[in-house]
Amino acid sequence: MSIQVQQDDNLIAGEDWARADFYGLLSQLFSGNVTDEFLARFREIDRELLDITTPLGFEFSELIRVVGQFDSKKINQEFVDNFIGVGRPEVMLYGSYYMAGFLNEKPLIALRDDLAKFGLTRDESLVETEDHIAFLCEVMRYLILADDPPVSFAEQRAFFQAHMASWYGRMADDIEAASNTDFYKTVGRLTRVFFDVETQSFDFESAV
Repeated sequence: MSIQVQQDDNLIAGEDWARADFYGLLSQLFSGNVTDEFLARFREIDRELLDITTPLGFEFSELIRVVGQFDSKKINQEFVDNFIGVGRPEVMLYGSYYMAGFLNEKPLIALRDDLAKFGLTRDESLVETEDHIAFLCEVMRYLILADDPPVSFAEQRAFFQAHMASWYGRMADDIEAASNTDFYKTVGRLTRVFFDVETQSFDFESAV
């Protein structure tokens, strides 16, 4: 999924750019279409410059380390084996599954209603429904960067809490527990930590 964002760079804080970049990163990693060019960008990052005293810094450093052990072919095959497969996938990446126990249930309907409020619709060429984690991460990136009109932090919080907060931890647990997620175990841990940071930030702002 790719959502076009129009923005005025002067109106977007550095912290929001960092948040948007993380959502974009996770969307790409969960897309099933990781390229060697995409991975090469990570190999250029000096891990020594990262603050690994924070959980997010540590897990991002671990991702960079693990990227050095894989190429795109291996990563994409691991994605197919665990998240697509034949029949029921080893790990589900859909919110409806975790929120309702089945795919294409009421949570997906509610999600589509909320997407429509932002003028967002799914590309019909996509196989995945809108509650796929890659799609949701791309939506969050859009909500952070959009400025025509801008989307408030409160609206971002409401979307995250309604459609992601209740189940991302269980998804991350399933990714880590899967026997063949050699690369994606690291992605799952990074996802959990980043979403934990988002949750804490949203909770703090709502309490102020």
